[in-house]
Amino acid sequence: MRVLLAGASGAIGTRLVRQLIDEGHQVIGTARSPERAARLKALGAEPVVLDLLDGAAVVKAVVASKPDAIVHQATALKDLSDFKHFDRSFHETNRLRTEGTDALLAAAKEAGVRRFVAQSFAGHRN
Repeated sequence: MRVLLAGASGAIGTRLVRQLIDEGHQVIGTARSPERAARLKALGAEPVVLDLLDGAAVVKAVVASKPDAIVHQATALKDLSDFKHFDRSFHETNRLRTEGTDALLAAAKEAGVRRFVAQSFAGHRN
């Protein structure tokens, strides 16, 4: 299966790239920079430099890559350190989980992709 993995260059994404390839899947992995895309290529994925908040670019990338499935693992948690101001710290990740998800879903619809998996988060305080 051809799997487009959004957020493939992140902490979870790189592990998932390896697992998918080991299971015989072709992986198209997104990264925000050419340097991180090179890391994906070294892992055996087909890299795509992509800003998930650019809807037109997302549609173009998904249509061009012809995936059978999309897996959304993109976050912006790399330098997360301020848990006191949770909303501020997670602002970019929340945009990726809302606007980025919307862009990927629209692209999936246009490209005829019928399988879509997205990570989520649920916090709880006592």
